[in-house]
Amino acid sequence: MIMQTNKLCALTFDDGPDAVMTPRVLDKLEKYQIPATFFMIGNLINEVTKPVIDRIVSMRCEIANHSWSTDGMAEMTRAEIEKSIADTGAVIRKYSGRVPVFFRPPNLSVSDTLYASIDLPFASGVVGWDWPSCNTSAEDRAHNVLKDMKDGAIILLHDNQSDPHPTPEALDIIVPELKKQGYEFVTLSELFIRKGVKPNSRKGTMWVCVGQPV
Repeated sequence: MIMQTNKLCALTFDDGPDAVMTPRVLDKLEKYQIPATFFMIGNLINEVTKPVIDRIVSMRCEIANHSWSTDGMAEMTRAEIEKSIADTGAVIRKYSGRVPVFFRPPNLSVSDTLYASIDLPFASGVVGWDWPSCNTSAEDRAHNVLKDMKDGAIILLHDNQSDPHPTPEALDIIVPELKKQGYEFVTLSELFIRKGVKPNSRKGTMWVCVGQPV
């Protein structure tokens, strides 16, 4: 048995795909030759964004379910939740050929009904606070991630937000620093595999760090 010596982490990005914004993140991933997992909004997946999705797939990144829209789901009925997840899963399969195996609720807003209605593991993460209302710089976003990092962490950032959106520039700080600290970047699925943890082993809560206590 080979002993795993590197620390592991998974970069994840929310609220795409977008034909302009998402490629800025993909350029950074290509620069550093690392994968990521993209939690996609169903109503943004179409012929316009298909080239971006094709690029994501070609880069061996993972695609996950972020519901049909950015609306919070905590007040939705079970029927509304199931339709949102099913429709998003279907459009992801149509345009990428991939089947999403993880879910992240918009705004990290949850309810008992949401947990009961979705048979996918829920992922939160170490938050970079990179949405426009936070008014954070690239340095701020990097600091927010780096200060809470630990082995097995899921990093939560956004590939699609309105300008100014310096998350791509934040990656120029985050990625070299974490590599210097001995971290290896993997997809979310690979993170669970490498940690020997079953994603569905924790019900009624969201994963922040794999292989670590909540």
